[in-house]
Amino acid sequence: MGGGHTHAQPGAYDDRDAVKAVVVSAVALGAAAVVEAVAALVGHSAGVLADSLHNFGDVLTTAILLASFWLARRPATRRFPAGFGRIEDVATLLIIVVIVLTAALAAAESIRKLYSPDPVGSVGWNLIAAAAGVVANLGVSEYKIRVGRGLKSPALEADGVHSRIDALVSAGAFLGVLASWRGLQLADPIAGLLITAMILYILAGTIRQLFYRMMDAVDPELLDEIEAHARAVPGVLGIHDVNARWVGRELAIVMHVDVDPKLSLKEAHALASKVEKEVGEAVPAGRLDVHMDPGTGRHQHGP
Repeated sequence: MGGGHTHAQPGAYDDRDAVKAVVVSAVALGAAAVVEAVAALVGHSAGVLADSLHNFGDVLTTAILLASFWLARRPATRRFPAGFGRIEDVATLLIIVVIVLTAALAAAESIRKLYSPDPVGSVGWNLIAAAAGVVANLGVSEYKIRVGRGLKSPALEADGVHSRIDALVSAGAFLGVLASWRGLQLADPIAGLLITAMILYILAGTIRQLFYRMMDAVDPELLDEIEAHARAVPGVLGIHDVNARWVGRELAIVMHVDVDPKLSLKEAHALASKVEKEVGEAVPAGRLDVHMDPGTGRHQHGP
């Protein structure tokens, strides 16, 4: 006796809260980027300009993320029967392109100022602008981390950690302007190059995460947790052939459950529902597909 059952688990994400967090962050970073851009253009600060470009890049990537959120909610079609959840991985590719362009522009301006150094003007405004970048990034980082944890959204929480790093980048721009004002004119373009290096460091992390997603990587501890909760359900004799892969923000899980072969179809279905409920409460982002196997012997699946 074997049967497949697919039931969607309650989502751990409330798109309205997630979108609100992203939009609020974009507005805050956009405002800081505008202030920094104006100050940098007036005072010719490579460090502040690099930080402004980075924050503008974050706003653009936010727009890409929002578009991917909207597309991911579209219903499945005959052409895309698994839905559009992986559109977020496509969005990540576009985000990488934006980050590369941001880094290239920041590096070009910083190198130009290394060869043609000139004092930073409007020091006060540039210091205020860089400080605004620090405050904006710290504020949105704490907000995104809090909302991300509340929604059990690792993506949003990770983005909040990213903003914490961006706050350090803005602090570097602040120190570069301050040092330049104290007579170290090369400090400002050097700060711009350091900011470029930080942007590339962040890019490396983004590429690594995208590689994991493309290879369907899942945290082994998460699989252990799924298996442990499934085994804990009374009536489950064993668990085997557990597979999981991320599809957007949803974890698609396939699991084979060994049960008493004397169970009726109705009883086996009820047990499968209990397994789905138990695993769903432990891993709210999961969508579980349970295959029931009679007894604990070896079972041949597939051709």
